[in-house]
Amino acid sequence: MSDRYTKAVLTAIALTLVALVGQNAVGSAHAAGAITKVAICDAQNDNCANVGNDSPVVWPSTRNR
Repeated sequence: MSDRYTKAVLTAIALTLVALVGQNAVGSAHAAGAITKVAICDAQNDNCANVGNDSPVVWPSTRNR
């Protein structure tokens, strides 16, 4: 009985150590460049969505045609 318990505890410790080593080996992720702003518009570019406010608003596009 004691042998099974010891094996289970040592296995758990070994798995935890492997997970920690793997986590440190991967490192941190960073963005590759600047932020790209995107406008969500209809197919004709007449109406664009205002994303970021509590309530979505659609306004006419100000793009020159």
